[in-house]
Amino acid sequence: MQKRKIGKPLSLSLKKPSLEKQRQQRQPAESTSGRSQLTAVFAADDEPEDLTEELAAKEASDKKKRNLDMFMEELKHKHEKQKRQTRRLSQHNADDHEHQDSAEHEQSTNLYVCNLHPKVDERELCMAFARFGPIGSVKILWPRTPADYARQHNNGFVCFMKREHAEAALIGMNEAVMQGLALRVVWGKRVPVPTKPFFELDAHGAEKVVLTGLPFNAAIGTSENGSGGIPEVLVKRPVDTRIMRLIHWTVEHVIRYGPRFECLLIKRKSKDARFQFLTDWTSADHVYYRWRMYSLLSGDTKWHWQSRMFMMYHPGPVWVPPEIRQIAFIESSDTEEHPLGNTLGDRARERLVQRVHKVQSNERGPIANAMAMAVEHAYAAAEVVEIVYEALVSAKLPADQLPKLWLVSDILHNSSTTVPNAWRLRPAKS
Repeated sequence: MQKRKIGKPLSLSLKKPSLEKQRQQRQPAESTSGRSQLTAVFAADDEPEDLTEELAAKEASDKKKRNLDMFMEELKHKHEKQKRQTRRLSQHNADDHEHQDSAEHEQSTNLYVCNLHPKVDERELCMAFARFGPIGSVKILWPRTPADYARQHNNGFVCFMKREHAEAALIGMNEAVMQGLALRVVWGKRVPVPTKPFFELDAHGAEKVVLTGLPFNAAIGTSENGSGGIPEVLVKRPVDTRIMRLIHWTVEHVIRYGPRFECLLIKRKSKDARFQFLTDWTSADHVYYRWRMYSLLSGDTKWHWQSRMFMMYHPGPVWVPPEIRQIAFIESSDTEEHPLGNTLGDRARERLVQRVHKVQSNERGPIANAMAMAVEHAYAAAEVVEIVYEALVSAKLPADQLPKLWLVSDILHNSSTTVPNAWRLRPAKS
């Protein structure tokens, strides 16, 4: 008996005619809405699995969104809670800090001085505050960044030896006017008070000089850094600008005419109080005079000098130069004639020639060093240009002339800076 081949199920084959018969029996007047409903029913019957998967995916997506929203809401609550705790802790610390500061201020002898004129230095500040009592230390916060220079005023600290002197200075100097600016004086952080005063006035209102018996009245431990027990000579600028100019004039002529001019000046001006700095070896003005003389003979300028400590002779005390300040604050105009003349000293000229001679290649180091020294000595622009020009024309080969041309380019570029007298280099080159 042959096996019958099995084809498609009979139910499936009978399904289509029945459907067609039902459609033919329907009346043509059937509404469009009925047809759309019937189509939707059979479409749902044809693809039930796809629709289920789509619904499941949508539910999963909605669940993820709800979970994410819940997580973000939880993070938000935690963040707000931390902010509230931090705010309470900050307020608590601020209250403690305020109580601590008030306790320190009750024992502090240190005053914070605001709105100082840029021309006011440590010595002038001491002269203004020392009338209330001996001063243990003084410090001015000199500007270091362009933002500091833009303020057009400085701040500083004055520490007294005793509390009652600091209280009197706080009352007497607050809102006092110094060089056109009203000071604001408040209590500063407590600092250690030295055993001996740094600055003190005598009965006549002049600076009280404590004689140490050492050369140039050197003292032990004068500067902040210290020199390991070696006596130090602390250089201070003269408070009287007329005395400072007189010292500069004297230094210029002694450098130009030699020691004989100094001896002749001492002999003829022995009774003139203005020239007392020449003979009074213990005075601060004499110390400034000697340091200025040594500094210029070593190749420094009036505006730029070596700020590190040094020994003028060995064995001897350590000299502590004054801090360098922005020249725009201490000079009225850089168009005035240079107080030390318009010529280079022998030592400065020799150093400049050496630096220009070292410009042998396109290396940036030698070119930058020669350019910096040329700009610093711009008060003697004619000599500077002459030295650079001679170095340029003496180079015969183009390879030797190119580094010198780079140097000339750098000097002309930096002649437009705010360094005093730098502008003189441009007309001098012509």
